[in-house]
Amino acid sequence: MTGRRVRWPELLLGLIAALLGLATTVNTVLPLPDRVRHATLAVIAGLALVAVRRWPWPVLAVETALMLVTVHLTPFGTGTPLLCAALALGFVAYRSGWRSTGAAFALFLSATVYTVLVGSPPGVLTGGAGLLRLITLAGTSATPVASGRYLRGLRKAAEVAEERAREAEARQAMQTRAARLAERAGIARDLHDIVAHHVAAIALQAGASQYAIRQTGRVDEAVAAFGELRSTAGRVLDELRELLEVLRDPEAIEDGSPMVEPEQIIDEAQRLVRAAGLAVQVSVDHRAARASLVVRTTAARVIQEGLTNSLKHAGPGAIATVVVRAEPPGLFVEVLDSGPQRPRPAPSLPASKLGLVGMRERVGLLGGTLTAGPTAGGGWRLQARLPIREVS
Repeated sequence: MTGRRVRWPELLLGLIAALLGLATTVNTVLPLPDRVRHATLAVIAGLALVAVRRWPWPVLAVETALMLVTVHLTPFGTGTPLLCAALALGFVAYRSGWRSTGAAFALFLSATVYTVLVGSPPGVLTGGAGLLRLITLAGTSATPVASGRYLRGLRKAAEVAEERAREAEARQAMQTRAARLAERAGIARDLHDIVAHHVAAIALQAGASQYAIRQTGRVDEAVAAFGELRSTAGRVLDELRELLEVLRDPEAIEDGSPMVEPEQIIDEAQRLVRAAGLAVQVSVDHRAARASLVVRTTAARVIQEGLTNSLKHAGPGAIATVVVRAEPPGLFVEVLDSGPQRPRPAPSLPASKLGLVGMRERVGLLGGTLTAGPTAGGGWRLQARLPIREVS
């Protein structure tokens, strides 16, 4: 609908051009009929500009025709139609290609030369002076073309920049989605074998209970084994529920991958950063062991990512502090380093695949939050809060 209506800039342009044409007839001493003809042609030329954005070529044709008519009918020259024709030429250069622009320039220049020949004394364009005047006319006529082509180039550059911005946004969205999918796959890999381990423990405990009843006849041992069996089964059900909540890709589980315990992830991360020269102090609240495996595994991955960032940011000679404590209703994890101490070599600790983007996704899947940023003392802090659910 917007393209079919006359927009106010074009309407304002046409009214201003018409008023300028009328203004040239106010202080003249020529007869009234001449002033009326001049005013009429000026108003028509100005109002024609109202449609210049939608139809630049027809408006240019109308303006050049008014130039030819005005030079024969009025003694005031072709000021208003000439100005309006130049504006229309600029719009043609802005909206059209080089071939159409060249044709419009030739039309405008021809009409301009004709009006000069008709409205000037004979011989005005002959000889050396005439050639100079003709070159001046051509240069002046080329000004609207140059302006229009320049604005067209700016528009094209803006369109290209906008398209690149959209492509960059789409790539960022794809990378974020890939990070989310990869983290879901990582969670599945971490939990798959751990849950299988607990199921195997249930089978062993059930066998022990059966043996106690059939072979030894000791009911107290069987009752204790059944109690352990019930506790382990409840823990497994809780782990399976959380696994189903975070797992979205059935193909994420890779057969044959080794089981990785959270404590093993933390110990390996400590060993690697200490070997690289980064001192590590770890404080783990014993109550954190009550958290489910999915929470403890995520906490271990956060610690691994935090130590990786500390090694990259601070380097050898710095001190990194790891704190894990239970803060009901969740688990608080913090990795803090003291900042760079001396020039750093390349880090030797492998990152957790997708960095902070993946860690935020992993923590968010569990309903937690993760923050990271520099400290006032020049160090780096990574914090995560993970909710702990009670085993039902």
